[in-house]
Amino acid sequence: MTEAAARQASIACFDQMDPQETDASGNKTWITRGANFVVAVSKVKPGAVLKRENNADEYMVILPPGSTATIEAGSETIEAGDDSLTIVPPGPSAVTATSEGLIARIITTQAQDLADKAWNASTYADGAPEVAPVVPWPDPVDGFKLRHYPLAPYAKPDGERIQPRLFRSTNMMVNIFAHYHTRRDTKALSPHWHEDFEQASLTLHGTWIHHLRWPWNANLADWKPDNHDEIPTPSVAIIPANVVHTSRDVGEGESSLYDIFCPPRLDFASKPGFVINESEYPMPETDGSKIVTKGTLLSWQKSA
Repeated sequence: MTEAAARQASIACFDQMDPQETDASGNKTWITRGANFVVAVSKVKPGAVLKRENNADEYMVILPPGSTATIEAGSETIEAGDDSLTIVPPGPSAVTATSEGLIARIITTQAQDLADKAWNASTYADGAPEVAPVVPWPDPVDGFKLRHYPLAPYAKPDGERIQPRLFRSTNMMVNIFAHYHTRRDTKALSPHWHEDFEQASLTLHGTWIHHLRWPWNANLADWKPDNHDEIPTPSVAIIPANVVHTSRDVGEGESSLYDIFCPPRLDFASKPGFVINESEYPMPETDGSKIVTKGTLLSWQKSA
């Protein structure tokens, strides 16, 4: 039992709702926010441009299989292939679609223009005080720049079902699981909760159930029923702090899952070899600083 009621989950099924942005060419963007981040998923045609005039901090671009783009930041340009992750540095940038498909961007709520457009913006009108804020981790060892990661090399060829592929930046972390072709064993689920951070589960293929259970508090009026709804894709679920959750794919065919955390999880980052790009991003120094721990979250804060 908790003292305060846990926040309502935000579940967006993009093909069943109006987009928050539509341009003259019919490119559409759905924007969903959490306490510290925005997930913007765009259905694009070749030539569509997703521009940030002067983004305050790093953000991530996910190109699922079949989607390609040219990504520019400052004086750098890369041709980003499909099934990839790109970390974009602060400042001006643009993602130009070179194929028809989906492009997902994960951006902190310092992008106030996007946070304000989110369909669920009112859910966070109170500022989400239960969620630990983003305190940027140390700068990358060789400075801010475009960092592009094709994902196929990190998928094991043996077909093992659970294949986490973690990447992080100074301000967020994403776990891009290798695509699933078999269904999860219902006798081996993993219900758990995060005491002071949220999880976004982005799904771009298949059909999913995010099993959600809200804790009770002293006020019966605050109690919420469990949620076991089947969710089509593409979709994203923002799972609040303290809500018990586990996810499973159902039905036939291929499915995909991308778990997003903002700020990065120090418990994951502290496991040697667990984060694929760990050599590019220094860990926070504990000397002269303090590690704030609460529940399953470990978040770094500079000493005052």
